[in-house]
Amino acid sequence: MLLASCAEDPAKPLAEQPDERGWATDQPGLFGFRRSPSGAGKIGEIGYASGSAPAPAATGRMRWSRGQTEDGLNLMCSGDAAEAVLLSMEGKVVHRWALPYADLPGAPPADGPHQLPWRRVRLLDNGDLLAIHSGRALVCVDRDSALRWAVMDRVHHDLDVAPDGSILALSRVERVVPRVNPDEPIVDDLVVRYGPGGERLGAVSLWEAFAASAYADLLDQLTVRTGDVMHANSVDLLDEEEARELAVPGVTAGQVLVCLRDLDLVVAVDLNTARFTWLTGGPIVSRWRAPHDPSVASEGSLLIFDNRGGVGETSRLLRVDPETGAIRWQWTASPPSAFASFFCGTVQQLPAGNLLVAESTQGRAFEIEGSSGDIVWEYVSPRVIGDADELIAALFMAERVPHPAWLQR
Repeated sequence: MLLASCAEDPAKPLAEQPDERGWATDQPGLFGFRRSPSGAGKIGEIGYASGSAPAPAATGRMRWSRGQTEDGLNLMCSGDAAEAVLLSMEGKVVHRWALPYADLPGAPPADGPHQLPWRRVRLLDNGDLLAIHSGRALVCVDRDSALRWAVMDRVHHDLDVAPDGSILALSRVERVVPRVNPDEPIVDDLVVRYGPGGERLGAVSLWEAFAASAYADLLDQLTVRTGDVMHANSVDLLDEEEARELAVPGVTAGQVLVCLRDLDLVVAVDLNTARFTWLTGGPIVSRWRAPHDPSVASEGSLLIFDNRGGVGETSRLLRVDPETGAIRWQWTASPPSAFASFFCGTVQQLPAGNLLVAESTQGRAFEIEGSSGDIVWEYVSPRVIGDADELIAALFMAERVPHPAWLQR
């Protein structure tokens, strides 16, 4: 286990420190923010702003250093619509899927506009697309956007597909978890398994998996015990190669990596025994904050989108040694304010070592050359939202995928 020590700003008294998340800031070996009751939000509430930054004057492909980028198409979805696109490196849409939430048979009214767009999508080999309506539904459409099936469940943030075609996704319920709060219900994030046709096969409670693990004593150090304490935001099924590269005792293929944003933790979960097998709280020398999208990267490092751990709560990318917590590599913009996503964000290591990044709040995707750290491709989404189209739509994800054979039909 690695949990970084807390080093708050010595120039500020503790009462003036950021006060937003779950660990006690004065506990040795733990870090994070304490969240004030006013910032806790309504229990069970999910959703990020569909847009928060002003729409830029220039959009589309902004740069492309040919010969330095890796081949493929870019799969993207944004906060303005239940829609996903495949974008060429030239910046042209070569395929589009779309199916509005209102067109789903038997869909109940949405709780808010954040549930209408697709929050995350996953492309299957035959051109089918899995998509999440945040906290409301998991859907599957074919390459022509015709609905194959829809499950009205509280799926949120992320999903992955197993070799047998089953689907792992995050969901949630409100219930009393005695180890966390014996008197009031809290949000319990779940890892749910669905069959290839959407049938629900089972679920694992992340709070129960925490309480059943060797790390259960950490629950006694939580300061926030109401509302959305954990806020799981990613699920990544580990294959044989990833488990071997990670090389953490107790972590094997078939387990899942889950990011717990409000606890600043990345954990491995054994779905068969329903317990955490490993967790990390980030680098000792400079902690991550509100992270997203961890994955096993080159040489067994943990690659993560660190949303607020940079200078002045700007964003950065980290490769962290999973055993020691040492930062093996980091990328920040110059100036640091040129890379900042308060929420969401994805980072994908490409086959030859480049990185594809979605800076969600800025509606921007860019590719970083693996050795130099130079930006070799950049795209700013033209999609807008707001009463007067004044905001750029949040770019929830960018993923480089191979040119699919079905697209040539």
